[in-house]
This record gives sequence, C-alpha cells and structure tokens, in this order.
Amino acid sequence: MNATQPITGPHSVPDWPRLAAAVAHDGTGTLTINGVNRACKAESVAALRTGVVARGVAIATRLRRPIRLDVTEDGRTHALAVRPEGYVQLIGADGTIPAPDGLGIDEGRCRVCRRLQPVTSAECVQCHIEEPLRVEVAPPAEPNALMVPPAPQMRPSIDELDELDDRSPVEQTRISRRAAREATPPPPVLHLMFNTQRSVDAGPRIVLGRRPESIDGREAVTVITPDRLLSRTHAAIDVDDAGNIIVTDLDSANGIELQSAPPRWLTPGEPTTIPDGSTILLGDVYCTVSVAP
Repeated sequence: MNATQPITGPHSVPDWPRLAAAVAHDGTGTLTINGVNRACKAESVAALRTGVVARGVAIATRLRRPIRLDVTEDGRTHALAVRPEGYVQLIGADGTIPAPDGLGIDEGRCRVCRRLQPVTSAECVQCHIEEPLRVEVAPPAEPNALMVPPAPQMRPSIDELDELDDRSPVEQTRISRRAAREATPPPPVLHLMFNTQRSVDAGPRIVLGRRPESIDGREAVTVITPDRLLSRTHAAIDVDDAGNIIVTDLDSANGIELQSAPPRWLTPGEPTTIPDGSTILLGDVYCTVSVAP
C-alpha cells in the first residue's frame, strides 16, 4: 500500500488490536499491545510520544487501516487513531474519524544516527537501521503474534470429558487434530478470468503483474500482456474475513479501471472493495474477479 494515499471520508476505527501507552514526564512509559506490556524510554516526553506513534504506524501499515491507540498522560486518557499514512486524530464519540484534511505528520530523530525523519519510516534513511524511532527498551515481539485476534474458547461438556478420559493419548491426539481441521473453514479461493489467457484459481491474497514479486506473503500470479501495458507488479487482490474482494493499484503505470456503470479509475495505493464478479481493466488486460463457491 502506498502510505501517501490516505483513506478519505469518515472512517470507523476498530477496537482491535488493543494498543495503550502510558507516558511520564521523564521520558519513560509503557506500551501495551493486546495485553503484552513493554517498557519504553526516550530522551524526552516528546520523543517518547513520537516513538509510540511510530510503533502504531507500523502496525496500521501491516493492517492497512487506522488503529486505535489510547494514550494516558497526566492522569487523562486520550483515544487516538493512528493511520498508516502517519496521521494521528482524536476518535469521536461515535468511534469514527474524519478525513485527515490539513493534518501533518510528526517527525523524530533516529535512535542511532540522529537523522530527522517521519514516523512512517520503517528504516532510517541515513544509517538504514530498522525501526529508527523505536522507544521500546527491548526489541518488539514477533508482529504476527501480536496481530492475531484471540480465538473464542469452547469448553467441552462433562460427557465429552468423560469420553476423552477413556481414550488413549494417541486417540485423543488424532481426535483433536480432526476436530481442529473440521472447525477451521477452508480459505476462500479467487477465480480470475482473463481475455489473454486461461482462467486462474488462486488463494485469498495475490499480486498480479507482468512479472510480479510477492508482497507480504501474497501469491504471485503472472498475466500475459500483449501490449506490455501491465506493470511488473500491477495490483494486489485480497479477500477479507467477510468475503469482500479488495483491489489495490500498486502504483502501476497504466492504472486499474473498474468496469462499472460508469467505469471509474481506482486511486493508486488505496484499497477499494469491488462487487463479486466485477471486471477490471489492468493496462491492456481485462480480468473478471470472483470468489469461488
């Protein structure tokens, strides 16, 4: 996603993941992510605030949406939204934020070389250290572990417990594995029909292009482009948890046009939900996208 393209209009901010920061005037504090507490320290309270926001931006960028950050300072807690583009806004009473018109992006100094850079920097522009604005005393935990929402826990009934007690450990292991497979629905399948080649079935997270490179673990799907109007890595297509199809123009040279009535161009870098079965024009290639039943 292009971090310079903000989501426009009123936007709801989910409660997950749960981020909270406590800020003290001596530049120390804590950052809590989904119940995991980490001590923080910076040269000043302003640098601590900036570092906490930078951590929020990194998480928002992975999720490709604003996230909530509750900041407590001087006994008062402020509900903030941190956008992937680096903007910070107060969350309204209805849980939404407006478009970030007129807002600026905070900057801080690299923790190693002291180069000034925005909170969106994942790597220092000068010394190339990762997380240049990090204020957490210890390196952050594996991000995927913090980003997975908690699954509901189902407690077995008394009869089920009695039955399990009568089984051998091997039987219990086999039954547990089978139950886990049956409880987990299969991932959705994207069905892609092209005017230049055969149809393709792929996973729920893909990138398309002339010679695409995988982005964030997405499956790469190569597309034949007769006039070479398709960029090397042209678009990302994802299916979210609700089954919606989301298309993102990855700053392609010739763009993406949704064949709606009337047709409209997608904004580069901005994830756009399209109806199931829609056709999009990628350079010189028409592609109809649907979720396989």
